[in-house]
Amino acid sequence: MKTPDPIIPTETAKAISPNLPPSKWWGGVVVSDDPPMRRFVFKWRRIATAAVLFVLASYLALATALWSYYSIYKKIPGVNWVDVAVLPRFSRVQAAIGNYYFSEAQRLWGKHDYMKGLMTARAAVQKAPDNLEARLFLAGCWFQVSRFEEALRTLQGGIQYHATDPKLQKALMEVCLRSAHYDELLKLLRQELPRSGVQLLSGNNVSFQLAEVQAVLETAGPVEAELVAARYAGLVETPSAAPVLSRIDWELDRRDAAFERLRVARERSANDPAEPMIQDAYIDMALRLQKTDEARAAAQQFINESPNLVSAQLRFLETRGSRKGLDQSPWSRECMRFLVQNRQSPAALGQLASLAASQGWTDLAFLLYQNSLQENLTGFPFAIYYVGSLVKSGDYATAEVVWRELLVRNSAQLAAAPYLEAMVASGAGRESDALQVIERLRRETENNKSRRHGLEQVFRTFGFPKLAEQLVAAKSAIRAGIDE
Repeated sequence: MKTPDPIIPTETAKAISPNLPPSKWWGGVVVSDDPPMRRFVFKWRRIATAAVLFVLASYLALATALWSYYSIYKKIPGVNWVDVAVLPRFSRVQAAIGNYYFSEAQRLWGKHDYMKGLMTARAAVQKAPDNLEARLFLAGCWFQVSRFEEALRTLQGGIQYHATDPKLQKALMEVCLRSAHYDELLKLLRQELPRSGVQLLSGNNVSFQLAEVQAVLETAGPVEAELVAARYAGLVETPSAAPVLSRIDWELDRRDAAFERLRVARERSANDPAEPMIQDAYIDMALRLQKTDEARAAAQQFINESPNLVSAQLRFLETRGSRKGLDQSPWSRECMRFLVQNRQSPAALGQLASLAASQGWTDLAFLLYQNSLQENLTGFPFAIYYVGSLVKSGDYATAEVVWRELLVRNSAQLAAAPYLEAMVASGAGRESDALQVIERLRRETENNKSRRHGLEQVFRTFGFPKLAEQLVAAKSAIRAGIDE
């Protein structure tokens, strides 16, 4: 039989109850029934509710503070409170901040505050990496200040977001070609983009097929490039392919054929979008073959048809490069017009400075260098062009003095041009120092044929064929020269 529960006398319960401390909202002391004793009991439901409310209030306060910081203090448009508070929508906040930084970067760049513009544009891409326009703008800024590695890296970062976008594809191709990153271009066309499902070399996409041919020409030579070009049906007959194919002819010592190919393409490309490139290549080939009169006539026609095109202006200046007699007045007039028209374009000024260096126009190169200091570009890369112009003009003594002076202000920039150091040393009679630089360049370009070929062409252009030969000579030959 079940034993009945003991009954606590009413007097006992009354004796215990008055001694209980007052209970709290989060818990209190109670008396258990069997046996009678005191114990503390937590009101867990209330505690949990309070904790949730506290966390929620703190989160909302933090979200409000963050929204106030962006919207009121920073005055960033497009930042909504609900986007800050709701985590799945926070990407919209990042996008709004990225757009704000992007517009600020454009404003700063337009005011010629290039360094702040670059940093702000980089912040825009970091905040909104899928913003293609901001990424293209940042890459363009890096390219204009000759930071080609950064420009390429910026564009490569956009492949995971916009691999199928034609604007990104075209920008990648142009940066690789214009900065001589031919190995990277081949890797992009043959490996990286195909992994993202983009087959740019299939079909009839002539521009990318030509880019591949040019990259192969620079990295593997003309024979391999001609084989690659033969794989694409109709490429040989395309006028826009003439500049690249003529270079293959030139490298294979078919010089008359190279010039004839460009002449025919020039006649057939009246309405071709690539016509300026064909005109430019035709003038260049005429200058190489010392067909001076044809080059001058073509340059005059080119600038008459495209008076504001940078390549047309530069070719006109090049063909009037004597700056004497009948050339003096048209050269001065066109050079001044170029400077006025492109005074806010670091890229165009850089092309003019490069031409000045290759032609030995030291006065113009110095002017552009001084201008770059005023434009917050810290002299880069115009210091290199200025020294190069002195070397090209044969003023080696002044080149050495200027080189040493510029090292104080532009040491990092000049360190990026060791080939110039070799030419200055060789021109000043310090052959041993020049050969040491050549040996370093030879090691650095051992697995980079395109860069070595480019350096070889630079040495020959500036009148140092001996350095060009030593660059591609056997290691033992260079070591013997250093020991001497």
